[in-house]
Amino acid sequence: MNELIDDGDPRAKVVGRRRAPLAGEAALKASLGLSRTALQIRKTPLKSPRGVFRFHTHEEANQWTMKNLTR
Repeated sequence: MNELIDDGDPRAKVVGRRRAPLAGEAALKASLGLSRTALQIRKTPLKSPRGVFRFHTHEEANQWTMKNLTR
């Protein structure tokens, strides 16, 4: 695989980089933040309207969707 990148083959591109794992306090802070977020999400379930909805325009449908997603 490294040979393809060194040869300049356009099919072999680096898309992302792997980061070193967090350690110590940084890892603890990250996991606590994730735990808090998960608890908040669990306390407020998403209640989306069910059924078939008809709109006159796409813009009207987008406005309705955003209103119902952000409430």
